[in-house]
Amino acid sequence: MNLNKINYAYSRHGFIGAINTILGKFGIKFRFTTPLEKMIIYLGNRIETLTKNRILSGIYKNTHLEINKNWNSQDTSAKFLGIYEKEVQNEISRIQSKSSRKKKYFINLGAGEGFHIVGCLKNKLFKNGLAFESDLEAQKCLKINFEKNNIKNINIYGLADGNFLKENYFKEINLKDCFFLIDIEGGEFTILNNENLKKLRKSILIIEIHDFYKSPKKLVNNLKKYFNINFISTGERDLSKFTILDNFHDSEKWLLANEGRPKKMYWISCLPKK
Repeated sequence: MNLNKINYAYSRHGFIGAINTILGKFGIKFRFTTPLEKMIIYLGNRIETLTKNRILSGIYKNTHLEINKNWNSQDTSAKFLGIYEKEVQNEISRIQSKSSRKKKYFINLGAGEGFHIVGCLKNKLFKNGLAFESDLEAQKCLKINFEKNNIKNINIYGLADGNFLKENYFKEINLKDCFFLIDIEGGEFTILNNENLKKLRKSILIIEIHDFYKSPKKLVNNLKKYFNINFISTGERDLSKFTILDNFHDSEKWLLANEGRPKKMYWISCLPKK
């Protein structure tokens, strides 16, 4: 059992945080919630109903989404508003808009219910895609979301480990045609070893960094060997454009922008060196 994760959860959320982390380690789905979390979940459910499970804005606009509430339901409203990981959305769009960099395949490690991969394929940003997701409930949501958005022939794999590039899918395509989005809760430090980075050196990567589990210094230095890197973090949010929020209290509106993050986090965007 990873005591660092338990200690970190306790330092942030006290006894409830530590207990929830321990429950997760034993595969128990139940979680204790604080009063603030209950309010965020309630608001997320309201937005889900008001939007009729459609994303309202951003590059994934009009994508149908079923949320995997088994994992983290605190980001529900941000996803349906289309402002969830807005900076990541914008970076994907920015890179794909340049023909010299445009990739054919979107590979999503830690896909969840598919916010990014379903949104990208629904809106034709990529030709095809592949999802890695370890949570079985999330896999069920992924399949539903692919079907609801009329996206066919998508491969879904389980946990992405250090051998993920040996899957049959990668034997049929060229890695230089792949765009990887990686969000695997600290697993990035294991799977992005030097051997795999050499194989991925012609791919494009966006990696969410979980630096509260491990120092990213070694990974960053290794990335710099093969890529030009750029750091991205959460920026401003404008809720004034959403008319469905006109009758929400100000304090409720800002809770709607919540993404459930334990601290300020960042991503590393990696473009191959020429």
